[in-house]
Amino acid sequence: MATLDKENLKKATVYIGETNFHERNKLRDMFVAQGLKQVVCHSNLESLRSQIAEVPPDLLVIADNFDPGIFNLVRDIRFQRGSDNPFMLISMLVSPSRRETLDMAIEAGVDDIIIKPVSSERIQERLKLVIFHRRPFIAIDGYVGPERKADDRNSNVKRFPVINTLLEKNNGREMDKFALKAAVEGSLEKVLQAQLDSQSFRLGEVCVRLVQSYETHMIGEEVLTDLLTLAGVLRGASKVAEKLKDAQLSQLCLSLAKNVDGIADHYDEPSSAEIDLIRKVTAAFSLAMKPAQPKHDAFVA
Repeated sequence: MATLDKENLKKATVYIGETNFHERNKLRDMFVAQGLKQVVCHSNLESLRSQIAEVPPDLLVIADNFDPGIFNLVRDIRFQRGSDNPFMLISMLVSPSRRETLDMAIEAGVDDIIIKPVSSERIQERLKLVIFHRRPFIAIDGYVGPERKADDRNSNVKRFPVINTLLEKNNGREMDKFALKAAVEGSLEKVLQAQLDSQSFRLGEVCVRLVQSYETHMIGEEVLTDLLTLAGVLRGASKVAEKLKDAQLSQLCLSLAKNVDGIADHYDEPSSAEIDLIRKVTAAFSLAMKPAQPKHDAFVA
């Protein structure tokens, strides 16, 4: 059975965001009791953001009333803004009187929610959960983080494991900055590929609606909206492809986005060639995403 290794956990770091002085100290003592000796407490969002940018923690624990910007902080972390590790474990402490923050925390991308008041037993239980049973990640439009609900498990959403540095350290594996960089890059590639897959699926949905609207001559303002959405998704895919160092796909997406922008300028009177282009967008994008087939040596039997 998986257990917490207090000796190994001495090398792990925890950042706590809590405005109440006594609550901060109580939380720190609870985590220290579990073997996590490197526990740093913060009383304001600015200092927390600054330290995360400098040295990302293995576990971030923040109270739901810490600051109005905490949900943006979580999203920024997940989208690789302001931290070298977008996959750090994030737990949020939620007051029973602030149940509305539950959905906000889940949609931001936290790993775990702990209902206050917090006890040492509860901390140990939740630590074991996020260390040994972390939920897989998904990456779709506007969201990167642990799967949130059963809908995330449908066939169109890829689920994949990401680096869990707290688990690595609990198991005695060294995680210096070079090891962290390599591990994050491996997980990040899965995120980016999943985002491309999600964008491809959305492109297909929008293109089908557009073609149906033009074929049935049901051309209203929703067609313009879909065209602008299509161009936006293509630009987003271009940025993702660029991060994946796929220059060809990135340029293809930008070129298609410009063409769609041109159609949007006269969406109510497109040419037959422009409608045909919309039909081909999804096929072109999907073809460009397919990995290159390995070349076989003709002299190998």
